[in-house]
Amino acid sequence: MSKKKDKILIADDSEMNRALLEEMLQNDFEIEEAENGKEVIALLRERASEFSLLLLDIVMPEMDGFEVLAFMNKYQWIEDVPVIMISSESSPSYIERAYDFGVTDYICRPFDAAVVKRRVFNTIMLYGKQKRLAAIVTEQIYEKEKSNSMMVFILSHIVEFRNGESGLHVLHINTMTELLLKQLIQKTDRYPLTKADISMISMASSLHDIGKISIPEQILNKPGRLTPEEFEIIKNHSLIGAQMLEDLPLHRGEALVQTAHDICRWHHERYDGGGYPDKLKGDEIPISAQIVALADVYDALTSKRCYKKAYTHEVAMQMIMEGQCGIFNPILLECLRDIEEVVQKELNVDSLSTHYKKSMDNVTAELMQHEDLATSERILRSLEQERIKVRFLSSASPDIVFTYTDSPSMISFPGKDAAKLGLNENIINPLEDPSFLSKISREQLQQLKQLIGKATHWEPRVQMDCQVKIDNVSRWHRFTCQTMWSSEEPPVYMGLVGRLEDVSEEYGKISHAVNPGESTDFMKVEQLMNFFQGKEITVEQAGILMKCLSIVFDTVRLIDSSLETCFCLNEERELISERGICHPLWEMIDKCENSISAKVLSCKSRLAKIEFIDERLYHVAATYIEVEGKPYSMEMAAEITDDTILGAYGSRELTDSIMRYNKKLYMDPLTDTNNRRYYEEQLVGLSDVDAVAILDIDNFKMINDSYGHHTGDLALKLVANAVLSCVRSSDEIIRYGGDEFVIVFRSIPENIFGERLENIRGKIREIFVADCPNVRFSASIGGYYGPGGTTELLKEADSLMYKAKRQKNSLCLGRIMEGEKNHDNN
Repeated sequence: MSKKKDKILIADDSEMNRALLEEMLQNDFEIEEAENGKEVIALLRERASEFSLLLLDIVMPEMDGFEVLAFMNKYQWIEDVPVIMISSESSPSYIERAYDFGVTDYICRPFDAAVVKRRVFNTIMLYGKQKRLAAIVTEQIYEKEKSNSMMVFILSHIVEFRNGESGLHVLHINTMTELLLKQLIQKTDRYPLTKADISMISMASSLHDIGKISIPEQILNKPGRLTPEEFEIIKNHSLIGAQMLEDLPLHRGEALVQTAHDICRWHHERYDGGGYPDKLKGDEIPISAQIVALADVYDALTSKRCYKKAYTHEVAMQMIMEGQCGIFNPILLECLRDIEEVVQKELNVDSLSTHYKKSMDNVTAELMQHEDLATSERILRSLEQERIKVRFLSSASPDIVFTYTDSPSMISFPGKDAAKLGLNENIINPLEDPSFLSKISREQLQQLKQLIGKATHWEPRVQMDCQVKIDNVSRWHRFTCQTMWSSEEPPVYMGLVGRLEDVSEEYGKISHAVNPGESTDFMKVEQLMNFFQGKEITVEQAGILMKCLSIVFDTVRLIDSSLETCFCLNEERELISERGICHPLWEMIDKCENSISAKVLSCKSRLAKIEFIDERLYHVAATYIEVEGKPYSMEMAAEITDDTILGAYGSRELTDSIMRYNKKLYMDPLTDTNNRRYYEEQLVGLSDVDAVAILDIDNFKMINDSYGHHTGDLALKLVANAVLSCVRSSDEIIRYGGDEFVIVFRSIPENIFGERLENIRGKIREIFVADCPNVRFSASIGGYYGPGGTTELLKEADSLMYKAKRQKNSLCLGRIMEGEKNHDNN
């Protein structure tokens, strides 16, 4: 078989010069040509690894040879592709400048064919030796990494096979451990871990259950729940695994063995001290064991076992977050929540492939320590970039596709798509290119750039709708982009690959539904709400909808799930963002006690209410809506005037009547707090509650019987005032019945919750009644910290209150504790 020819790129604006060089070299080499510097840059950017040599002229149109060399130095291409300058310029200053740019050789015209061929052969031979050396070292490092990991995985697979579990369990633990560790070092510097530490801990995690090799198989594979005696036996696997590693005749002092020992012994410890075998608490447990414990529990829940079915990701996350599987480090729970989408994706793909990708990442990391082998690192990075492109484009619809690299700044289109847009296939610095800017405005590109700037390697997808001009007609298109990141830590943004989808038909339907030229009334609003109910819309669609609604309503706002940021229309009917809990219309600083948007976001529904400002009456409506996957409340308010009220009432009479009715309906007339009806109609079923407390006045019956109902009523008023003085306007206080008060807290840290209840008890002890100086007041309080729903939190708080009442004048606090566990998660 004939050897494949090396490929040479000849760059010269003279067709004759290119032909002469091709004639000299074509028998020994494959030739490709470029007539200007821009063509050279485009070819190198896409296919640098294909070329063994660049023959480069200096004087060329659009971009000369020195500009090409500047690009090649900036992006290190000159280290991959050697350059021989071939030019009629023989000035020493030109030759010296070329060598300063890193060219390998300089040949002046007119040139001799034998000299050109010999210099070309010598240059390619020299670079070829360097590349072969790099390939040999790369292969040796990769084989070492692969062999090390292979032996660990074989050993751990034997344990999993005997345990009746999938061989993927070890790979899943390995993958999740690495993901959690990487997120942890980004989130906090509390645990100083290097990239080498992360690799070692991930590898050592594969041995976490090695001790199970000594557990009887009938216990390991028992389909039902274990007896207490059997569970005690299986718990021994953590000590057995650690002892096996301690008894190794060799390598006991190696970092990998020490880390594996810590993981084996302590991966069933729990952050609150409720684990085994040593009842360690908090950071007494090595961070390696803490992370493997969390990964082990997640994979055990989401995998099928002989004694249970697999839980869904959502159920598993809920069980872990609620502490049903043990208490974990809060920082690690935050990390798991941050990367839950990545975890689902990584564990759903071929885990063995993922493992070998990590092996290649380790190879890259080691190669980067050798400056002479930087070429190999760039090759691996290029392969990773191409892999991302292929994966994305293979799933994309047949729309306009493109790639963009940040270094250098260049956008590229396939030939058919470039022709469709009327653009060149490769555009350098597109934000400065007039032809590109004629298709999409600079303002829209800046918006897209801002969105891309917010992308991360965890959440790499970006989507935006904008207008693109094709054949001199502007049409709505949807940019869907996948950002690309390097494999080093921290990951570096490299560019993106994306597609452009024509969505003009979709916008046509929306425009018809919200056509501002038509008569818009409340009936039309109802149609609009039905049209958008349950649909995920884009920011642009939300803006169109708000413009239409603003014809009917005085104010239209799009409020995010934090209840701290909203989008509204300015005087020019442009969509702007502003911070603030409540709209200036309501003249309030804090969130309304009866916030309709909070309820809509909690129950994902549509609600309406009547709101009063002095003598003005407003109709307020809100609906749950998702904008580009994020939850919002679309809140609308319109003043009800004499013209809009039907019937005999004028606005003043109607306002007074409704205000009196609402006060009577929801207010306790004695204490000026909310009554039980308010709780049952407005608060029952809310899911975004952090804590609930219930308070009972000690010896209230005795006070009432001894000093009369007047003193008893006064006591209730004073207690209510004491509670009101210690809580925020956003908290809900309800006189639940007799001498019991319920307090519902939102967005309150657990430590502040306890302090707030102690403050309430202190205020109640300070109450003094002049007519009854000998009477002293106290309260028994039960408080339960979630987060969760009002119903379940109140039930737990009520139980704690009765416990406090038995102890007299005390406070009993509780929180969501560990629930029922299966033997795999203890």
